[in-house]
This record gives sequence, structure tokens and C-alpha cells, in this order.
Amino acid sequence: MLATLLKALATASFIAVLSEVAKRSTWLAAVMVALPLATMLTVGFTYWSSRDADLANRFAASTFLLIWPGLTFFLLLPLTQRLGLGFWPSFAISVVATFAATWGFTLVLKAAGVKL
Repeated sequence: MLATLLKALATASFIAVLSEVAKRSTWLAAVMVALPLATMLTVGFTYWSSRDADLANRFAASTFLLIWPGLTFFLLLPLTQRLGLGFWPSFAISVVATFAATWGFTLVLKAAGVKL
């Protein structure tokens, strides 16, 4: 239970710091997000809590594969706003499209025999 609380605290702290940094420097916050710190922490916590290097490695490999459909969000958010939609409608469309792209990509990977 303590380990779960520590993981939650670390994750929440990371997000809180990022949102504060973004208010001052979008570039620095973007660099911090672009570095896969959350993924690195998750891989480390996965190994730490399970002592299973294969599990941590599979998580890292699956994350790598699923980065590509996740880019849908970053493409659609500014595009839909340039088309005149407000922030929240653009955000919602981008989130839904990203989930759809990830789901579709997962089906393609499974059909190709890739185990996630």
C-alpha cells in the first residue's frame, strides 16, 4: 500500500510541476514532457514492485509501439483550433480521436501477430 501511495505521489507531483512550468515556459514544459519521464518512472516502478525485468521490458516495448497513434492528439488539437473550434471541443475531438487511433492501431498490431 505504501508503494502505491508513493507512486501516486510521484506521478501527481510530476504533473503538478509540469503544469506550473508550462505557465512560465511552454518550451521547457514541452521538453520535460517529450522526455519520456513518466514512462521511465513507470518502467522503474514496474520493475521495483514486481522484480520482473521481462514485464518492465514488455511495458517499454508496448509503449514504444503505441506512441505513434498517440501523436494524433498533438496533430488534431492545433488543427481543429485553426479551423475555428474552441479549446474544449478541440480537446475532446483530439482525445476521442487518439483513443480511436490507439484502439485501431492495437487491432492492426494484434492482427500482425504483435503481442502487446
